[in-house]
Formats: sequence, structure tokens, C-alpha cells
Amino acid sequence: MHDRPPIAGRYRLESKLGSGGMGDVWRARDEFLGRVVAVKEVRPPEGLDAAKHAEFCERLLSEARAAAALPHPSIITVHDVLRQDGRPWIVMDLIDGPSLEAVRTRQGPLPPRRVAEIGLQLLDALLLAHSRGIAHRDVKPANVLLSGDRAILTDFGIATVAGDPGAAAEQGIVGSPGYMAPERLGDGPVNGLASDLWSLGATLYTAVEGRRPYERPNALAMIGAVLTEDAETPRLAGPLGPLLLAMLHRDPHRRPAPAEIRRTLEGAAGVVPAPMAFSPPQAAPPGFPPTVPMAGPSAGRSGAGALLAVGAGVAAVVMVAVAAGAFFVLRGGDGDRPPTGGGPSSAPPAAGGTPAPADPDAAPEPCALLTEDQARTLIGDPEGTAANATTCTWGDADDKLEITFRVLPEQNGKSAEQVAKDTYALRKRQAAGEAGTSSEPAIKVVTTRPQDLPGVGDEAFAQSETSTGSFGDTATTTVHARSGPLLLQLTRSGPSTLAESIRDTALQAARHALDNLTP
Repeated sequence: MHDRPPIAGRYRLESKLGSGGMGDVWRARDEFLGRVVAVKEVRPPEGLDAAKHAEFCERLLSEARAAAALPHPSIITVHDVLRQDGRPWIVMDLIDGPSLEAVRTRQGPLPPRRVAEIGLQLLDALLLAHSRGIAHRDVKPANVLLSGDRAILTDFGIATVAGDPGAAAEQGIVGSPGYMAPERLGDGPVNGLASDLWSLGATLYTAVEGRRPYERPNALAMIGAVLTEDAETPRLAGPLGPLLLAMLHRDPHRRPAPAEIRRTLEGAAGVVPAPMAFSPPQAAPPGFPPTVPMAGPSAGRSGAGALLAVGAGVAAVVMVAVAAGAFFVLRGGDGDRPPTGGGPSSAPPAAGGTPAPADPDAAPEPCALLTEDQARTLIGDPEGTAANATTCTWGDADDKLEITFRVLPEQNGKSAEQVAKDTYALRKRQAAGEAGTSSEPAIKVVTTRPQDLPGVGDEAFAQSETSTGSFGDTATTTVHARSGPLLLQLTRSGPSTLAESIRDTALQAARHALDNLTP
């Protein structure tokens, strides 16, 4: 392609990487910065008049603007958007890795654990996109790229921005047979997030089973199966099987909520306790979020919500996750308040010397994780407020400390300490992927790379962020520490002028919480 002038005088096309229904993707060289990039050449549909052609191009350019405003390691990075030769061109990261579809075709079904790890990353990416009003509408294995441990969602080519009523109507049914939710194939109401999560379920099903959930000889038969039949029970999915069938339910109101999806994926990935089996889906009343009840306590996770908390100027969050296999007793001291939620577990060790799982009902009261004197010094508020049985908060909306206590059991033959190690390692990899600078019209966020903290627990790292913009200027430091089976996450935030003090108090809070829990 060297005989073709560079696109916009800058991007020289070298070779075609692939083609799709909406255009071609090229490997190109950015001659200005001397780097290799991917360039998407978008082909408008044939038969459009001049006005419709211009409208189509503008809508496709909104795709790039939408993706560029989504800072996430599992969403493709968009570097540039331009028009040339009457059509849009989008410049993106060139990912050195195959698509999930290519891996599945070449290697066959993937192990459930690997599929769960991929699913967690894609779930976080979709939740962030929908929090900004952006629906992907074409989640499928061919649009998921794999690079090392990362899974990257690409091709927002048919992404729809919420609030643009003409987009879907004029494009008609857009997507890939077998990966479009049934509500998108009919004329009923479409919930963008529910539909994208259905497509995520179909994508993970394909990856773990080696075939699509509604595999049929042609597109028409496949669409008919999606609309009228249940997916075949998975044979290779292991712990993911019930979740995938629930995600593929034809009724959006009877699909699992994102928190339940995350919980099951985390369990299958081996980083937090596996959930109990899914109960039969229950229809949600109109206007209420869909849920699938599960036995046992629910468990949340940081991720997309943590990313959004920075943008909204939300203050400090401190999460204490205590893995079972050992239990912890609060150590008394001057200014300590006695626990009000019951004493520590006294369960005897199990056979073979492994301690029995701690009783969640006997966990220390979360507001006692810091003494009154410590809380007064760190946040200026000695009286913590228990939001529920596992959460305590100090301070106010602009300068806030929150502690959440979790007791986790052993899992799949792993000791509680090994589960904690795996969870810590995964979070550190995710934190490394989140480092960098993201800018939007209303806010700019700068995130540092994880920094190791010798001497804090068995292993620990800190990560700092500063956000500036119309929401105010905020500095945030998060500390992740592991001590045996104990996982400690502390996030402390406040005005950016106090960034150094915020980091120091986060480290102090981590040390205090670890010291106040003694085996």
C-alpha cells in the first residue's frame, strides 16, 4: 500500500487485517509519531442520498468519540477520528493478539476458568460503557481481542448513544445472528444493558462450549431458535453452566443482575468464593431491576463502579476482605469500642489442621476496625456509622472513609490464603491496566501505576488518582494489602490540594486495620 498517499497525510496503510459488514481494518503506520496503529475504514451502506450519507458518517464518528471517552483496559483505545474520501476513518490501538473467535476456532473450547476471567473483564467494560449511556450492540467473540491476560472489547461500529432515538430506528436490526438478544429481534422494548449482557452470555457460552448456543445451519433458523427455544444445556462449562443459561433467558426481567453475574464469574475464576447454585429466575415487577436470587450472602466487587466513583468525586472507600481458614479477633486498646455485632468465631480446626471456615454472623463489628482515636486522627470523626452488618462510614461526602468487612470461605480445595493470593494478583494486574490519563470534556483523570509497599502485610501496593474538572478537583489513593488470608483494600480521597496527606492517611489506615485484627 506504499503507493497510496497516507490517510490525512499521516497514517500510511500497510496491510489489511480484516473485513466486516461495516468496513475494513488496516495495519498502518503513524508517520508523525512513528508507531503502528489499527485504522478502521468505514463503508457507508449503499443507496443513501447525500443527507443520509452525511448523517450516517456523523453517527459513526460518534462511535469513536464514545469509545474514546471510555478509559478502561478492556475497551479498545481510540487515538484519532477523521474523514477522507467521503467516509469516516477511526485510528485505534493495534492489539498484538488474536480474537476470541480465532482462538476458539483454532483451539476448541476454552477452560471455564479462562472464560470466567475474560467474562469479568468484558462485564466491567460493558458496565462502564452503559454508565455513560453507550450500548455496544455487537458483543461477540470476533469483537473480543486477547493480548496476554487482557480481553479487549473492540468494534463499537454499531454502538448506540442513549438519547439518540433515530440511531436504532434508521439502522434497523443491526448485529450478528446468534449473538443478538431476542428483544432486539422483535418489536418489544429493548433494554440496552440487558441486551448487551445477553450477548455477553452467548459469547462466553461459545468460548467455553466451542459452539454457539443456538447453532443452526443458516441465519434465519438461528434467529428463529433465539426467539422460540431455550439454549442447550452446556456440557463443558462446569460452574458457569447455570449462569450462562440464566443470562440467555428470553425474558430480560428474568436474567441475572450484573452483581450476580460478577459473583459467579469471580467464583469460577478462582479469586473469590464460588456462589451457591442459581435459584429459578423470578420475574421482576415493572420498573424494578432484574435479579436472580441466590442462596448465601451477596458479594460485590470494585471495578467499573470504582472507576465511576472517581469521576463523580465520591470520597473514600475502605474495604476489608477477610478470607476464612482463620478468624481474627479485635485487639483492645485505648479508645476502643467493644464490638456490638457478636464475638469472633470459635469454630474448631477441621481435620488435618485446616481451620474451619469462620461464621460470617460472628464477624467483628466493622466500625471497630478503627479505634475512636485512630478514626479521629485519620478522618476527624471518631463516630463511625454502620450502614449495614458489613459496612461502616466516617466523615462526610467530601471527605469520607468507608469500611466493608467480608468473610470468605475456602474454595475448590484451595486454602483461604491461596484464594487471597490469587485475588490480590488479579487486582494488581487490573490496576496496572488502569494506569494512564483519560480526558473527557467534563473531567480529566490521571492514574499512577501500582507502587509496591514493602512492610505492609505480606504484600501490598498503592495506586493514586487525581481528577480535575467540573465535578471538582479530587485526589484518591487506594491501598491493596494481603496478610495471609486477609485482603485489605483502602481508598482515601479528598481535595487534590491534600493529595500527599491523603496518601499518608491511606497507608496509616491500612496498618491500623491490619494491627487491629490479630490471628
